[in-house]
Amino acid sequence: MLQLSHTSVSIEEKQIVHDFSFSFFPGHTFALLWKNGSGKSSLAFALFHHPRYTLSGEVLLHQEVINNLAPNVLSEKGMFLSFQNVPEIPGIRLIEYLRTIYNHSFERTHPWEKTPTPFVFRRMVEKMLPEYGIDSKFLDRDLYVWFSGWEKRRIELLQIALLDPKIILLDEIDSGLDIWALEILSTQIQKWRSMSKIVIIISHNFHLLDTVNVDGVIIMKDWQIVRHGEKELIEEIRKNGF
Repeated sequence: MLQLSHTSVSIEEKQIVHDFSFSFFPGHTFALLWKNGSGKSSLAFALFHHPRYTLSGEVLLHQEVINNLAPNVLSEKGMFLSFQNVPEIPGIRLIEYLRTIYNHSFERTHPWEKTPTPFVFRRMVEKMLPEYGIDSKFLDRDLYVWFSGWEKRRIELLQIALLDPKIILLDEIDSGLDIWALEILSTQIQKWRSMSKIVIIISHNFHLLDTVNVDGVIIMKDWQIVRHGEKELIEEIRKNGF
């Protein structure tokens, strides 16, 4: 379980998330919604200790305080954050990047086994690509260079499959996705739920929930939680206004 208790986020002297308290349970998917600038993405970055943000309050992962853990340690503990704007990194092929992150995780979880050879790893990844609608030619392209929005999102879904995190934060994952890609995302979320993962979708697009099923909805406005409930809360807001 991931628990945030009286958590606040600041940039220098300005507080941008106020007193956020919520418990996220395994096997459940949550949507963190409202307009841009409400503090949603800032909270996600602060949880992963982006140097721009200061985090206060208490964050517990399975009863362990993780406020001061470095991003790589959080990753090792099973947390994954997708990026709203994925940087382009020329000079590094996608397959090299995927093998590096996979080997790091594999060596930690299977210290008694040898990591796959480049040939075996590539064949393993190629078998996974159809599930995400990814052409194998992308494996030899520079990392995210000239990738479209939906291509970047699908590669992130592939990364999640390789790393098998327990807590998945998706920051504006629906940005740039077409209908087919949204169906892939919805299928993956259902799969993650069955695997008892915690999924937190950060978005300003309420229509995303027409395609993606969630168990809980959190509305952030003016940098704090103002309402939360089940998916029916969205229909109430659409019908009656906020």
